[in-house]
Amino acid sequence: MAFINVLVSYIRAAHKSDEGATAVEYSLLAALIAGGLILAVTNLRQDIVAMISTLMAAI
Repeated sequence: MAFINVLVSYIRAAHKSDEGATAVEYSLLAALIAGGLILAVTNLRQDIVAMISTLMAAI
C-alpha cells in the first residue's frame, strides 16, 4: 500500500511540473512567432505600402 501512495505522489508531482514546462514552451513559441511576424512586416514594409497605394489608386 505504501508503494502505491509513493507512486501516486510521484505521478502527481511529475504532472504538475509538466504543466509549468508546457506553459513556458507555448510562451516561447508565441514569442518566436511574434518576432518572425515583426521581422517580416518590417522587411516588407515598403512593398506593403506600395501594394496598398496601388490598390487605393485602382479603387
